[in-house]
Amino acid sequence: PSTGEARWRLGYPIIDSHVHVAPTMEGLALALTVFDAVGVDRFAVKSAGAWGSARLEASVAMKRVLGDRVELFCNIPWRHIDAPDFATEVAADLAKAARAGVKGVKIFKALGLSVRTADGALVPVDDPRLDPIFTAAGELNMVMAMHTADPVAFFEPVTPENERWEELKEAPRWSFHGGDYPSHAELLAQRDRRIARHPGTTFLLIHLANYPEDLDYVDSLLDMYPNVYVDTSARVPEFGRHPADRVRAFFVKHQDRILFGSDFIVSFDGKMQLGSVSETPPGLQDALTFYQRHWQYFETEEAGIAHPTPIQGRWTVDAIALPPEVLRKLYHDNAQTLIWDRELHLPAPGGSP
Repeated sequence: PSTGEARWRLGYPIIDSHVHVAPTMEGLALALTVFDAVGVDRFAVKSAGAWGSARLEASVAMKRVLGDRVELFCNIPWRHIDAPDFATEVAADLAKAARAGVKGVKIFKALGLSVRTADGALVPVDDPRLDPIFTAAGELNMVMAMHTADPVAFFEPVTPENERWEELKEAPRWSFHGGDYPSHAELLAQRDRRIARHPGTTFLLIHLANYPEDLDYVDSLLDMYPNVYVDTSARVPEFGRHPADRVRAFFVKHQDRILFGSDFIVSFDGKMQLGSVSETPPGLQDALTFYQRHWQYFETEEAGIAHPTPIQGRWTVDAIALPPEVLRKLYHDNAQTLIWDRELHLPAPGGSP
Protein backbone atom coordinates (compact mmCIF):
# COMPACT_ATOMS: atom_id res chain seq x y z
CA PRO A 1 0.00 0.00 0.00
CA SER A 2 0.98 3.59 -0.46
CA THR A 3 1.56 5.76 2.56
CA GLY A 4 -1.93 7.25 2.35
CA GLU A 5 -3.61 3.86 2.01
CA ALA A 6 -1.94 2.65 5.19
CA ARG A 7 -3.80 5.16 7.34
CA TRP A 8 -6.98 4.46 9.22
CA ARG A 9 -9.70 5.28 6.74
CA LEU A 10 -11.71 7.36 9.23
CA GLY A 11 -8.79 9.73 9.63
CA TYR A 12 -8.42 9.76 13.41
CA PRO A 13 -5.02 9.49 15.12
CA ILE A 14 -4.15 6.02 16.34
CA ILE A 15 -2.44 4.95 19.57
CA ASP A 16 -0.37 1.79 19.36
CA SER A 17 -0.39 0.70 22.98
CA HIS A 18 2.15 -2.09 22.58
CA VAL A 19 5.50 -1.51 20.86
CA HIS A 20 9.14 -2.13 21.67
CA VAL A 21 11.36 0.68 20.41
CA ALA A 22 15.01 0.68 21.42
CA PRO A 23 15.92 4.12 22.82
CA THR A 24 18.55 4.95 20.19
CA MET A 25 18.54 7.68 17.57
CA GLU A 26 18.55 5.10 14.77
CA GLY A 27 15.79 2.99 16.28
CA LEU A 28 13.59 5.97 17.08
CA ALA A 29 14.05 7.48 13.62
CA LEU A 30 12.97 4.23 11.97
CA ALA A 31 10.00 3.80 14.29
CA LEU A 32 8.78 7.36 13.72
CA THR A 33 9.09 6.91 9.96
CA VAL A 34 6.76 3.91 10.17
CA PHE A 35 4.36 5.52 12.64
CA ASP A 36 4.07 8.71 10.60
CA ALA A 37 3.36 6.69 7.46
CA VAL A 38 0.59 4.58 8.99
CA GLY A 39 -1.10 7.20 11.16
CA VAL A 40 0.15 6.13 14.59
CA ASP A 41 0.18 9.36 16.55
CA ARG A 42 1.19 7.97 19.95
CA PHE A 43 2.77 4.76 21.21
CA ALA A 44 3.53 2.98 24.47
CA VAL A 45 6.91 1.27 24.85
CA LYS A 46 6.52 -1.93 26.86
CA SER A 47 10.27 -2.57 27.27
CA ALA A 48 11.66 0.66 28.69
CA GLY A 49 14.01 -1.24 31.03
CA ALA A 50 14.39 -1.76 34.77
CA TRP A 51 14.96 1.07 37.23
CA GLY A 52 18.68 1.87 37.39
CA SER A 53 19.43 0.45 33.95
CA ALA A 54 20.97 2.37 31.08
CA ARG A 55 17.98 1.36 28.95
CA LEU A 56 15.46 3.00 31.26
CA GLU A 57 17.61 6.10 31.54
CA ALA A 58 17.71 6.33 27.74
CA SER A 59 13.98 5.62 27.48
CA VAL A 60 13.18 8.44 29.90
CA ALA A 61 15.43 10.71 27.86
CA MET A 62 13.52 9.66 24.74
CA LYS A 63 10.27 10.64 26.43
CA ARG A 64 11.70 14.02 27.37
CA VAL A 65 12.29 14.61 23.66
CA LEU A 66 8.97 13.21 22.40
CA GLY A 67 6.81 14.37 25.29
CA ASP A 68 3.21 13.18 25.15
CA ARG A 69 3.79 11.13 22.00
CA VAL A 70 5.23 8.23 24.02
CA GLU A 71 4.51 6.58 27.37
CA LEU A 72 6.75 4.05 29.08
CA PHE A 73 6.37 0.72 30.87
CA CYS A 74 9.36 -0.33 32.96
CA ASN A 75 10.44 -3.91 33.57
CA ILE A 76 11.54 -6.08 36.48
CA PRO A 77 15.07 -7.53 36.80
CA TRP A 78 14.78 -11.08 38.11
CA ARG A 79 18.46 -11.80 38.72
CA HIS A 80 18.13 -11.06 42.46
CA ILE A 81 15.00 -13.16 42.93
CA ASP A 82 16.60 -15.08 45.83
CA ALA A 83 17.29 -11.95 47.88
CA PRO A 84 14.97 -11.85 50.92
CA ASP A 85 14.10 -8.21 50.23
CA PHE A 86 13.74 -8.64 46.45
CA ALA A 87 10.05 -7.71 46.20
CA THR A 88 10.23 -4.75 48.56
CA GLU A 89 13.27 -3.40 46.68
CA VAL A 90 11.44 -3.72 43.35
CA ALA A 91 8.40 -2.00 44.86
CA ALA A 92 10.62 0.89 45.94
CA ASP A 93 12.10 1.06 42.44
CA LEU A 94 8.62 1.25 40.94
CA ALA A 95 7.98 4.35 43.03
CA LYS A 96 11.19 5.89 41.64
CA ALA A 97 10.14 5.00 38.10
CA ALA A 98 6.72 6.55 38.68
CA ARG A 99 8.38 9.78 39.79
CA ALA A 100 10.25 9.73 36.47
CA GLY A 101 6.93 9.57 34.64
CA VAL A 102 6.72 5.84 33.91
CA LYS A 103 3.03 4.90 33.66
CA GLY A 104 3.20 1.14 33.95
CA VAL A 105 5.09 -2.08 34.50
CA LYS A 106 5.46 -4.86 31.93
CA ILE A 107 6.09 -8.40 33.13
CA PHE A 108 7.38 -10.64 30.37
CA LYS A 109 6.58 -14.33 29.99
CA ALA A 110 9.83 -15.17 31.81
CA LEU A 111 7.80 -15.18 35.02
CA GLY A 112 6.39 -18.68 35.14
CA LEU A 113 8.59 -20.03 32.34
CA SER A 114 12.24 -19.12 32.97
CA VAL A 115 12.65 -17.16 36.23
CA ARG A 116 14.18 -19.66 38.65
CA THR A 117 15.44 -19.59 42.20
CA ALA A 118 18.95 -20.74 43.08
CA ASP A 119 17.75 -24.32 43.48
CA GLY A 120 16.48 -24.34 39.90
CA ALA A 121 12.76 -24.17 40.72
CA LEU A 122 10.54 -22.08 38.46
CA VAL A 123 8.91 -19.11 40.17
CA PRO A 124 5.12 -19.27 39.64
CA VAL A 125 3.23 -16.19 38.55
CA ASP A 126 1.24 -16.18 41.79
CA ASP A 127 4.23 -16.73 44.10
CA PRO A 128 3.25 -14.84 47.30
CA ARG A 129 6.81 -13.56 47.66
CA LEU A 130 6.03 -11.20 44.76
CA ASP A 131 2.88 -9.73 46.32
CA PRO A 132 4.54 -6.42 47.34
CA ILE A 133 5.33 -5.67 43.68
CA PHE A 134 1.73 -6.00 42.54
CA THR A 135 0.42 -4.18 45.61
CA ALA A 136 2.83 -1.30 44.99
CA ALA A 137 1.72 -1.00 41.35
CA GLY A 138 -1.85 -0.61 42.57
CA GLU A 139 -0.93 1.95 45.22
CA LEU A 140 1.08 3.94 42.69
CA ASN A 141 -1.77 3.61 40.14
CA MET A 142 0.63 2.15 37.59
CA VAL A 143 -0.78 -0.21 34.96
CA MET A 144 0.47 -3.78 35.42
CA ALA A 145 0.86 -5.24 31.91
CA MET A 146 1.37 -8.99 31.89
CA HIS A 147 2.50 -11.49 29.28
CA THR A 148 1.81 -14.89 30.81
CA ALA A 149 2.17 -18.14 28.83
CA ASP A 150 2.14 -18.04 25.03
CA PRO A 151 0.10 -19.51 22.17
CA VAL A 152 -1.29 -22.94 23.02
CA ALA A 153 0.70 -24.43 20.13
CA PHE A 154 3.97 -23.45 21.82
CA PHE A 155 3.20 -26.00 24.53
CA GLU A 156 2.64 -28.83 22.05
CA PRO A 157 5.25 -31.08 20.36
CA VAL A 158 7.36 -29.24 17.78
CA THR A 159 6.52 -31.29 14.71
CA PRO A 160 5.23 -30.45 11.22
CA GLU A 161 1.77 -31.14 12.62
CA ASN A 162 2.11 -28.18 15.02
CA GLU A 163 0.16 -25.26 13.53
CA ARG A 164 3.01 -22.89 14.50
CA TRP A 165 5.70 -25.18 13.05
CA GLU A 166 7.02 -22.51 10.67
CA GLU A 167 7.33 -19.94 13.44
CA LEU A 168 8.90 -22.35 15.93
CA LYS A 169 11.52 -23.35 13.39
CA GLU A 170 12.61 -19.71 13.23
CA ALA A 171 12.40 -19.26 17.03
CA PRO A 172 12.96 -22.68 18.67
CA ARG A 173 13.38 -21.08 22.12
CA TRP A 174 9.68 -20.25 22.02
CA SER A 175 8.77 -23.89 22.49
CA PHE A 176 7.70 -24.77 26.03
CA HIS A 177 6.87 -28.39 25.42
CA GLY A 178 8.31 -30.94 27.83
CA GLY A 179 10.77 -30.40 30.63
CA ASP A 180 9.35 -28.91 33.82
CA TYR A 181 7.37 -26.18 32.09
CA PRO A 182 3.85 -25.70 33.45
CA SER A 183 1.02 -26.25 31.01
CA HIS A 184 -0.65 -23.34 29.28
CA ALA A 185 -3.72 -23.88 31.47
CA GLU A 186 -1.70 -23.87 34.70
CA LEU A 187 0.11 -20.66 33.78
CA LEU A 188 -3.15 -18.85 33.14
CA ALA A 189 -4.55 -20.24 36.38
CA GLN A 190 -1.54 -18.81 38.22
CA ARG A 191 -2.08 -15.44 36.59
CA ASP A 192 -5.79 -15.42 37.32
CA ARG A 193 -5.14 -16.19 40.98
CA ARG A 194 -2.71 -13.27 40.96
CA ILE A 195 -5.39 -10.96 39.56
CA ALA A 196 -7.93 -12.10 42.16
CA ARG A 197 -5.43 -11.31 44.90
CA HIS A 198 -5.00 -7.67 43.80
CA PRO A 199 -8.38 -6.03 43.12
CA GLY A 200 -6.81 -2.61 43.62
CA THR A 201 -4.31 -3.06 40.77
CA THR A 202 -5.15 -2.40 37.12
CA PHE A 203 -4.05 -5.27 34.87
CA LEU A 204 -3.48 -5.04 31.11
CA LEU A 205 -3.31 -8.61 29.81
CA ILE A 206 -1.51 -8.36 26.51
CA HIS A 207 -2.04 -10.69 23.54
CA LEU A 208 -5.76 -10.85 24.36
CA ALA A 209 -4.96 -12.37 27.77
CA ASN A 210 -2.80 -14.94 25.93
CA TYR A 211 -5.78 -17.12 25.21
CA PRO A 212 -7.28 -15.73 21.98
CA GLU A 213 -7.91 -19.33 20.99
CA ASP A 214 -10.79 -19.31 23.51
CA LEU A 215 -12.86 -16.14 23.30
CA ASP A 216 -15.33 -17.47 25.86
CA TYR A 217 -12.54 -17.64 28.43
CA VAL A 218 -11.41 -14.05 27.74
CA ASP A 219 -15.02 -12.91 27.80
CA SER A 220 -15.61 -14.47 31.21
CA LEU A 221 -12.31 -13.08 32.54
CA LEU A 222 -13.34 -9.55 31.61
CA ASP A 223 -16.76 -10.12 33.14
CA MET A 224 -15.25 -11.39 36.37
CA TYR A 225 -12.55 -8.76 36.92
CA PRO A 226 -13.42 -5.09 36.31
CA ASN A 227 -9.76 -4.16 36.84
CA VAL A 228 -8.65 -6.16 33.76
CA TYR A 229 -8.04 -4.83 30.24
CA VAL A 230 -6.63 -6.65 27.19
CA ASP A 231 -4.82 -5.69 24.02
CA THR A 232 -4.80 -7.16 20.52
CA SER A 233 -1.04 -7.36 20.01
CA ALA A 234 0.24 -10.16 17.73
CA ARG A 235 -2.95 -12.20 18.06
CA VAL A 236 -5.11 -11.19 15.09
CA PRO A 237 -4.22 -14.57 13.50
CA GLU A 238 -5.63 -16.35 16.55
CA PHE A 239 -8.85 -14.52 17.33
CA GLY A 240 -9.33 -13.89 13.61
CA ARG A 241 -10.07 -17.58 13.09
CA HIS A 242 -13.27 -17.34 15.09
CA PRO A 243 -16.43 -16.47 13.15
CA ALA A 244 -16.45 -12.75 12.35
CA ASP A 245 -19.81 -12.14 14.01
CA ARG A 246 -18.57 -13.79 17.23
CA VAL A 247 -15.42 -11.64 17.31
CA ARG A 248 -17.36 -8.50 16.46
CA ALA A 249 -19.80 -9.16 19.30
CA PHE A 250 -16.87 -9.65 21.71
CA PHE A 251 -15.28 -6.34 20.69
CA VAL A 252 -18.58 -4.50 20.91
CA LYS A 253 -19.42 -5.97 24.32
CA HIS A 254 -16.01 -5.08 25.78
CA GLN A 255 -15.48 -1.93 23.72
CA ASP A 256 -14.17 0.01 26.74
CA ARG A 257 -11.66 -2.65 27.78
CA ILE A 258 -9.71 -3.53 24.60
CA LEU A 259 -6.66 -1.60 23.37
CA PHE A 260 -5.09 -1.75 19.94
CA GLY A 261 -1.51 -3.01 20.09
CA SER A 262 0.75 -4.35 17.35
CA ASP A 263 3.91 -5.68 19.05
CA PHE A 264 5.95 -3.71 16.52
CA ILE A 265 9.64 -3.91 17.43
CA VAL A 266 12.74 -1.91 16.54
CA SER A 267 15.81 -3.45 18.16
CA PHE A 268 19.10 -1.87 19.20
CA ASP A 269 20.66 -2.91 15.90
CA GLY A 270 18.00 -0.96 14.01
CA LYS A 271 16.10 -4.01 12.73
CA MET A 272 12.33 -4.33 12.75
CA GLN A 273 10.19 -7.23 13.88
CA LEU A 274 6.53 -7.17 12.88
CA GLY A 275 4.52 -9.04 15.47
CA SER A 276 6.71 -12.13 15.25
CA VAL A 277 9.91 -13.45 13.75
CA SER A 278 10.31 -13.55 9.97
CA GLU A 279 12.38 -15.50 7.49
CA THR A 280 13.89 -12.33 6.01
CA PRO A 281 14.41 -8.91 7.63
CA PRO A 282 11.33 -6.76 7.01
CA GLY A 283 11.60 -3.39 5.28
CA LEU A 284 9.48 -0.24 5.32
CA GLN A 285 6.97 -1.60 2.81
CA ASP A 286 6.52 -4.71 4.97
CA ALA A 287 5.79 -2.49 7.97
CA LEU A 288 3.16 -0.54 6.03
CA THR A 289 1.53 -3.80 4.95
CA PHE A 290 1.64 -5.07 8.53
CA TYR A 291 -0.37 -2.13 9.83
CA GLN A 292 -2.64 -1.98 6.78
CA ARG A 293 -3.72 -5.57 7.42
CA HIS A 294 -4.75 -4.58 10.94
CA TRP A 295 -6.90 -1.74 9.61
CA GLN A 296 -8.37 -4.05 6.97
CA TYR A 297 -9.30 -6.64 9.59
CA PHE A 298 -10.89 -4.26 12.08
CA GLU A 299 -12.59 -1.93 9.59
CA THR A 300 -13.84 -3.88 6.56
CA GLU A 301 -16.22 -6.75 5.85
CA GLU A 302 -13.78 -8.60 3.61
CA ALA A 303 -13.60 -12.37 3.97
CA GLY A 304 -10.58 -14.61 3.50
CA ILE A 305 -7.97 -11.86 3.94
CA ALA A 306 -4.33 -12.22 4.94
CA HIS A 307 -3.62 -11.49 8.59
CA PRO A 308 -0.71 -9.26 9.71
CA THR A 309 1.82 -12.01 10.57
CA PRO A 310 1.67 -14.88 8.03
CA ILE A 311 4.44 -16.87 9.74
CA GLN A 312 2.09 -17.34 12.70
CA GLY A 313 -0.13 -19.50 10.49
CA ARG A 314 -0.80 -19.71 6.76
CA TRP A 315 -4.53 -19.28 7.11
CA THR A 316 -6.83 -16.39 6.31
CA VAL A 317 -9.22 -14.44 8.54
CA ASP A 318 -12.58 -12.74 8.04
CA ALA A 319 -12.71 -9.02 8.84
CA ILE A 320 -15.07 -7.80 11.56
CA ALA A 321 -16.16 -4.31 10.40
CA LEU A 322 -16.35 -2.67 13.81
CA PRO A 323 -18.69 0.32 14.18
CA PRO A 324 -16.91 3.71 14.05
CA GLU A 325 -17.50 4.43 17.75
CA VAL A 326 -15.97 1.07 18.72
CA LEU A 327 -13.03 1.63 16.38
CA ARG A 328 -12.31 4.98 17.96
CA LYS A 329 -12.19 3.39 21.42
CA LEU A 330 -10.01 0.52 20.19
CA TYR A 331 -7.61 2.71 18.25
CA HIS A 332 -7.43 5.69 20.54
CA ASP A 333 -9.77 6.41 23.44
CA ASN A 334 -9.12 3.34 25.60
CA ALA A 335 -5.35 3.78 25.55
CA GLN A 336 -5.73 7.51 26.07
CA THR A 337 -7.82 6.89 29.18
CA LEU A 338 -5.97 3.90 30.58
CA ILE A 339 -2.40 5.12 30.01
CA TRP A 340 -2.06 8.73 28.86
CA ASP A 341 -4.63 10.27 31.21
CA ARG A 342 -3.60 8.10 34.17
CA GLU A 343 -2.66 10.08 37.27
CA LEU A 344 0.07 8.37 39.25
CA HIS A 345 -0.11 8.35 43.04
CA LEU A 346 3.38 9.51 43.85
CA PRO A 347 4.75 8.99 47.37
CA ALA A 348 6.75 11.66 49.09
CA PRO A 349 10.48 11.38 48.38
CA GLY A 350 11.94 8.73 50.62
CA GLY A 351 8.52 7.32 51.44
CA SER A 352 7.02 4.02 50.46
CA PRO A 353 4.30 3.69 47.85
